[in-house]
Amino acid sequence: MKLNTKLSALCIAATLMSVAQAAAAAPAVTAPAEATQPSVASPAASAPAQVPAPAASAPATTPAPAQAPSTPASSPPAAAADSAKAATPVAPSAPAQRPSTSVAPAAAPIVPSTVKPSKPQQPSTSAPAAAATNVKPTQLDKLNHESAVPLVLEAQSRYQYAISGGSPVGKSFQLNGKSYRYLSEDIGTKTKLISYLTQAYTKQASEQFVGKFFVEVNGRLAQLNADGGNLLEFNRATAKMVTMTPVKRSYLLTVPYPAETKQANEKITVNFEKVGSYWKISSAPHVIF
Repeated sequence: MKLNTKLSALCIAATLMSVAQAAAAAPAVTAPAEATQPSVASPAASAPAQVPAPAASAPATTPAPAQAPSTPASSPPAAAADSAKAATPVAPSAPAQRPSTSVAPAAAPIVPSTVKPSKPQQPSTSAPAAAATNVKPTQLDKLNHESAVPLVLEAQSRYQYAISGGSPVGKSFQLNGKSYRYLSEDIGTKTKLISYLTQAYTKQASEQFVGKFFVEVNGRLAQLNADGGNLLEFNRATAKMVTMTPVKRSYLLTVPYPAETKQANEKITVNFEKVGSYWKISSAPHVIF
């Protein structure tokens, strides 16, 4: 009787153990089916209840069925939390680097700042040329090799107007067997002609010219009935300073003839003198032209 009782107790125990094993094996089979779904889904969209599913793979590797629920219950949430925490700092770190790289373009404004000083230097070098063209030759207060030529051209224009008798030329008449003509009304007297010439010449140079080429008849100026001039092209002349003082200067002019004449350039020395605030030519007109 005792043996039968023990055997029956062992059978009952074996039956209970098989039932317990069957019950323990049932979650292990269903867990992988649920684990595959979270593994496919994106980590950001997975719910905390599904996170333990990846750890269900542990029962496949470990034979003890009791370890399967203990492993997913503790470790997966911590791993998921750690992975989430690791993901969040990485995203701000990338934008944090962009401001650091964007500092480089800030150096770009330095380039214009270094270029700007060079821009004012260019007008400063061309300033004498601009002054030579903008200032009236008859009001030249600064004389140099550039501004000297425009003053010479102004002097030439006044010389040619006077030597041609002005415009219109006055009536002709005979004097001592020679043909004379009166000058035009605007330069018809000595006072008017001197005033006209001293816009470009000194008074001494103007009087020297008038005394040599004009005569005074009945209070009016007259000249021999003839025209004068030369072919020199003073508009293409270049000037080089020879002597210089605060109030007197001399320039050597290189003046070409027209190209078709094939003549060598002329070298003419022109003297200048400062009268008041402005420079005038102190060489007599007929000596230059």
